[in-house]
Amino acid sequence: MKTYPVNEAHRLHTGQLNMPPRLLLGPGPSNAHPRVLQAISNRQVGHLDPSFITVMNEIQEMLRYTWQTSNPFTLPVSGTGSAAMEATLANLVEPGDVVLIGVIGYFGERLVDMAGRYGADVRRVERPWGEVLSLDDTSQALNEHKPAILALVHAETSTGALQPMDGIAELCRAHNCLLLIDTVTSLATTPIFLDEWGVDAAYSCSQKGLSCPPGASPFSFNERALAKLDRRQGKVPNWYLDMTTLANYWDGKTRSYHHTAPINSMYALREGLRLVVEEGLNERWARHQTNAELFWE
Repeated sequence: MKTYPVNEAHRLHTGQLNMPPRLLLGPGPSNAHPRVLQAISNRQVGHLDPSFITVMNEIQEMLRYTWQTSNPFTLPVSGTGSAAMEATLANLVEPGDVVLIGVIGYFGERLVDMAGRYGADVRRVERPWGEVLSLDDTSQALNEHKPAILALVHAETSTGALQPMDGIAELCRAHNCLLLIDTVTSLATTPIFLDEWGVDAAYSCSQKGLSCPPGASPFSFNERALAKLDRRQGKVPNWYLDMTTLANYWDGKTRSYHHTAPINSMYALREGLRLVVEEGLNERWARHQTNAELFWE
């Protein structure tokens, strides 16, 4: 039998990986908490193992606390925050739906791109990067475009702008449209109240305010969002992110196989959420505000 020896060039690339220390303060991932890194090294189990089902349940309950929602359909998507963004649009948008998107930075533009790929009739309401939409901006755009969905970036990662949410859900209800928000940067860092604000759909990520590596990204639909999903005329055009089938894995009843979850990433997310619960939301929000003000100075 032919042999394939390892040569010296190969050996140069087989040393143990040891990444240099970095303090991550950019718009990408934040540093993972040491307890999160410890949790991710836990032993692997199967994605339908009873012990992993317990982990899934705990993640869902702590996500509801962190987002301040009672939505049963709250779960982590297997992927980065962009996968969770795509999951909301893939499940809610049908071809021809008018989707009004608030564009105040880079990630508003990404919403525009993604929604268009799912056949949305995309409309824009925008302000210069670094600014936010006023309630009057939003009201006028809703009156003009009459969308099925209004999508806003709550905290625009590219600029740091925080979009005020007061009064927006009431406008959406008056126009019979869903309210979708991007909380990628804001989850666990600044006050968010999905239920109180009347948010119908939201998504986030694990690698920012939750102090985890990327790979398991929070997602939440309320009953209004689920009703639109139920009314779809055709299949969700993204098999991997189809919540009509993923629900059977996450709904706490049948636990039917859909895809293999990133098990160790879920361990990390559980520990990141556990840190949020231990600290308490008010204390965590205050700590981030204090640190932000020190950084601005």
